[in-house]
Parts: sequence; structure tokens; C-alpha cells
Amino acid sequence: MKVWALLIAGAVSPYLFASTLPSWLAVLLAVLMAVLMAVRPAFRLAGIFLLFFLTTTLAINARLNVRMTAVDEMSTHAISGRIDSLPDAGEDSVRFIFSADDTSGPVPARMLVYWYSRGQGSAQPDIPRLRVGEHWLLQLELRTTRRRVNFHGADAERWLFANGIGALAYVQDGDNRLLDGPGPFNLQHWRATTLRKLEQVAGDVPAFRMLVALAIADRRGLLTADRNVFSATGTGHLLAISGLHIGLAAMMGFYLGRLLSLLSPYSLRVRMAIALPWCSAWLAALCYAALAGFGVSTQRALLMLSVATLVVLSRRKIHPGLAWLIAMSVVVITDPFAPLRAGFWFSFIAVAVLLLLFSPRFGPIPTWRKVLLSQFGISLAMAPLGMYWFQQASMPGLLANLVAIPVISFLVVPLILTALTLLWLSAPLAGWLLELAGHITHWLFLFLQQMSTLQPAWLNATRVPGLASTLLAMLGALVLLLPRGIPGRFSGLLLMLPLLFPVTATLERQTAQTDFLDVGQGLSILLGTRDYLLLYDTGPGNGHTGEEGWNMVAGTIQPMVSARGQVPDLIVASHADLDHAGGLSQLQKVYPQTRVLANLPHRKTGVEPCRTPTVWAAGDMQFSILHPSIGLPYLGNDSSCVISVHAPGLALLLSGDISQRVERRLINEGLSAHTVLSVPHHGSSTSSSAEFIATVKPELALISAAANNRFGFPRADVMLRYAQAEVTTLSTMSCGGIRITTDAQGMFKVESARLRRKAIWRWPANNGCP
Repeated sequence: MKVWALLIAGAVSPYLFASTLPSWLAVLLAVLMAVLMAVRPAFRLAGIFLLFFLTTTLAINARLNVRMTAVDEMSTHAISGRIDSLPDAGEDSVRFIFSADDTSGPVPARMLVYWYSRGQGSAQPDIPRLRVGEHWLLQLELRTTRRRVNFHGADAERWLFANGIGALAYVQDGDNRLLDGPGPFNLQHWRATTLRKLEQVAGDVPAFRMLVALAIADRRGLLTADRNVFSATGTGHLLAISGLHIGLAAMMGFYLGRLLSLLSPYSLRVRMAIALPWCSAWLAALCYAALAGFGVSTQRALLMLSVATLVVLSRRKIHPGLAWLIAMSVVVITDPFAPLRAGFWFSFIAVAVLLLLFSPRFGPIPTWRKVLLSQFGISLAMAPLGMYWFQQASMPGLLANLVAIPVISFLVVPLILTALTLLWLSAPLAGWLLELAGHITHWLFLFLQQMSTLQPAWLNATRVPGLASTLLAMLGALVLLLPRGIPGRFSGLLLMLPLLFPVTATLERQTAQTDFLDVGQGLSILLGTRDYLLLYDTGPGNGHTGEEGWNMVAGTIQPMVSARGQVPDLIVASHADLDHAGGLSQLQKVYPQTRVLANLPHRKTGVEPCRTPTVWAAGDMQFSILHPSIGLPYLGNDSSCVISVHAPGLALLLSGDISQRVERRLINEGLSAHTVLSVPHHGSSTSSSAEFIATVKPELALISAAANNRFGFPRADVMLRYAQAEVTTLSTMSCGGIRITTDAQGMFKVESARLRRKAIWRWPANNGCP
């Protein structure tokens, strides 16, 4: 077992570092260690660790080298290749993974392609119906996988790196045409074919979208409301095909094999009494895992079943823990990037908890106690992991799972598996089974909706625990789950206490912290002290909530707010443009008690206008609205709410999207100097006049803009004006989120998220980022 454990530790360890060894040095060290292991057997255990550390290092370097470089940013190429994932269609766009035929030049092997509808004026106004496995020639504008980075929140760069995406690509007008249909042996094509067949026979049954998730692991159809319910009740794992589902498929295959063996001639029945059921179980699990796209959790389950099948057929015994280690080892060997995915850790740790609960215990255990104990154990051990990966925990999860797991396991999944078997043999019978499964799932979901109302709002966005406190909490959970009679079990509670402590220290008195969030082409600034928190602008979005809405709230703003351990006291939307107010409606829903100021063309429920003269003080900070005046009509960008903020050690001017016309008005009204300036209108040429810069006299000017945005912000002439005034400028496109911490004693500390969250997969910060 030591060998397998060291292999896993070596394969995972490179991700703990922010950089890797050069490939030539890794190869040299691997050769030297291999020779040393051959000559001196005493070094073999250490050698196993180092060899797999170096193997993963080489895999990481190889993947980094195939990413498109910034030199080829926004270059357009005619690229032929195959659609390699089920197309994910939106209202006016579709995205999919595209594997190129020819990877010469800047073209990477795999790209994430976005195809937008371009309207009636375009040569190709409508997006054609796309199918996985099709061979296309596309005119693609390539962009790097450099994405938004903040001090807390979603990490899109990690997801792209883990999935081998070398570039983002956008379909352009031109010669875009289908070259060939899907190949007959393409796995993704068969998944899509199964989906179309399911739609034909049961497309109108209740909860069909959930049946599809359970049948072929296609969760594209799940609604935002569905995901929220599953998250609040801790039951999302039931719709992710994993060991539970693969085990059910194997069990059905096992009994089918036993039935076939009973129907066989006696001489064959004796010889195949063991082999046929187990081989049938493995084959059924393999087919179901293939329909699920061989996700990490299905790989783990299939590998563990493979080990068990080989052990049974070879008439040998193996410890369950060893089987677990072997399965984990095979996964990290075949996919060195699996540890970057949450599913890898959730899947293997859930099985480890079950092994800990039941392997050391001897004697019969009542079924009801097994179910209760397993759910309690998994809920307890997974809570720290859920807070670390998703900043969320579930209070009604235990009760919800006690009902949902038996229903899904013994009713819904067997019906779906039987229907999949009959889909091409007897479509009407398959449709009837799916309809029954749909009604059961629908009623279960109604129950889960009621359970989700028991979830406290504060648990939907917990503080982000550190890695050390997460590991300690999980260790504490495992100690608590040790068999009864082992002394010191309840000391595990002490190990779980650090999970409740904030990762970052609470701000001291007379200390202020300002975060310019990296929200792409938009603006959102979080500023406050230990007693007061203000959010200025809500980032880009479409202004809607629910299924039609998209914004930066869940992935960026909420995690940053939660990390403060506070709720915003005030939300300000400077004006109605959707790059500034796109998340306003969603934030009103998330923080219903928070006061909201916004300048909008029309009145909105729960929103007060942001007008001068308005002055207030809170939490060692003073605020003064400088523009617009009462009585002015809505003027778009020039109606931006301009706020002067004075905090301990900081004078900050929040300027929205004002133009030079408003800048002159502010100067005429006696605008004073400020330490930090939020550069107006993302660095547009219509703003930041030389006179305005000279009046504000900022030491630091911060620009919020997306990399390679279509507006060309910040403009070169604007950057020149700030340079001539000897003003230091930083941008979110270069540095990610930017944090300024100041205090009354003169501390002025500036940090950038791209440097603070350095990782192997992270695109580097530009020169000059703090």
C-alpha cells in the first residue's frame, strides 16, 4: 500500500507549487532516479514518489507549451476539426469543444468555440444545427485562455487548463461549412444519438431534464432554479453519475448474468457460475460509464469494479483500502490533471469515508443504521470540502439525502437503466418506464424544493476556508467517525474549529480595504472597513435574474463579499449601462435588506436615486456624492454617480463613465485632489482630460477593462496623458483584481490577485503589477 500511496502523493504534489521544473531537468532527474533505484533498492520508495512527481511535471509543461501565446491574440484562421463535446446552446449562441485536425502554427489541439448569431445583416445570420462528432471548417478568431482572476471566487483558468483547452475561439463570417458527419465509432456521437432517442420517446415527461442527467450525464438542460435547490439540499451528487449509479448498473448486470447462467446448460453453468455474473456486471458498468462520457467519478467506480472483478476471477483477496488506492493511482496516471477537478476529490473521499465507516466494523449492522451512518459520515466529511471548493454548505442535506438516495437508487435509476436497454428494442415500453421515472423524480424534486427553504441564507455563501483549515476539518470529521469505543474520538471537533475562523484577519480599526474586482469589460468596486461595506457598481450582465440572467454575482462578487465576513451596507449602480448595472437585480435578490442607490432612466422598486448634495459617514469613512445634481435628466454615461470617499489613509474618487464634459463641471465646482482614481469610462478617449488629471492629482489610477476588448480600452492617448502627469496606472486586464489596504498611520499597500493567486496554470501578471 505504501507504493500506491507514494505514487499518488508524487503525482499530486506538483500542483502545490506555483511553478514547475524545466522539462530537460525533470527528464534528467527521472533518469538519475531510475538508475539509483536499480542500483540501490533502498531508494525505491522515495524513487516512486519522485518519478511520478517528475512525470506530472512533464505533463504540466507539455500542456503549458500547447497553449496559444499572447503573440497570436485575436488572429483569424481557417481551421478544420471535429466537434468534441455536446454543443451547449444559449439564447443567441452555442459553445462547444473543437479538436483541430492540424495544430501547426498558433492553432492548439483543443479550443473552446463560441458561435454567436450575428443578425439579419450578416452573411450567416443563424447558427446551424450542430451535432457532436461532426467535421467542420470554421473561420475562427483565436484568443488566449487568460480569464478573470480575483482574490476569491471562480477560477476559469484552472478549468480550461485541466480540460486541455489551448485557446478560446470565436466564429467569424466567411466560409464556415460542414465537411463530414459524425464517425460511427465516436463516443460523443453515440451519447448525442441516445439523447435524441430519449427526446423522441419521452421528451414531454415531467423532470425530463433530470432524467437526461441521470441517463447520459448531460446536465445542460438543468435550470438555475434546479441547481439552487440541489445545492441548498446537498443532493447535487445524485444527478452526477458516480459510484452509486455505476454500482447500480453493475448490480443489474450481475443479476442479468446470473439469470443467463441459470438458463445455460448445466456443464456451462458450473464453469460460468462466477465468471458470467461478474463479467456481465463489469460490461453493464462499462456501457453506463461510456454513456456518461467517462467522467472522473465514473472512471473511479469502473476502476474499482475492475479491480474487484479481477480479484474475484483470480480467487484472491484484496483489502478494500488497497483497491481504493489502486483505482486512484490509475486515474492520476491516465489523467494527470484529474486532481484539478472537484469531482476527483469528492468522489474518492466519499468512498474513503464509506470504507472507514464499514471496513473496520465487524458483525451485522442493521440496514437502517447503515444508511443513516453513511449519510451522516459523508455529509460531515464533505462539508469542509464543499466550503473550500464552492463556498457553500447544506443544513437540510442529511434529511434530504435520507429520502432522495433511496428514491433515486431503488426506483429512478433502475427504471432509467431498463429504459436505456429497451430504447432501441421497444420504444413504447421504454417511454412508459421513463414516464414513470419522470413522475417519481418530479415529486422528489417538489420535496427537495420544500427542504431547500430550510437552508439559511448565510450558508449559501460561506467564508472561503484555507487549505490547512480544510484539511484539519476533514481529519477531524474522520476522527469523529471512528468506531465507537476508540478513545479521543470527540477531539475531532477541536480539529474542525479552524474551519469557522476567517482566512484573512478582520480589518483593524482605522483601516480600510478597497478591491477593484476583475469583472472583464465592466466595473465593480468593493470598499469598506471592519464596520461598513459598500459595493460600487455591479459588474457586467444582462440585467435579468433566473434562467434568462447572466452576471458576475455568483462567481465573483458574492465570494469576495463572503470573504469579508460582511453583508454590503450599501450597493451603488453608477448608471444603467449593463457593464455597470448588469448584476443589480441579482444583488437585490441576494441581499434584500441592503440599501440601493442607482441612477436609472426609469424608477425601479427598492432603488433610490444617487444625487448630490448627499453626504454621510460610516465605519471611519466619509462619503460625498459629487454628481449628478437633483433635477438633471438621465444622460447615460454622464449620469454616472460620482462619489468622493475619504477613508483612513485614502482619498478615492469613484467616477463611473463620466465624459470630459462632466469632468469640467466637477473642476468648476471645486474638485479636490484624491490619492486613488477610478479611471473614467475604462480609459476611453472621451474622458480623463489633462486638466482633470492635473486637478485630481492621483498617485494611483486604476482601470477596469477586459483584455483585448472590442473598444480598445484603455486608449493609448489616455495612457499617455496619465504617463505625462507621472501617475502610476494599473489595470484589471493585466493584474486581475487589485486590492488597496490603507490605515490612519500611513500604510498604503497595493496587491494584485494574479500574483496573490499564483498557480501552475495561471497566466502571469504583466510587469508592474504589485
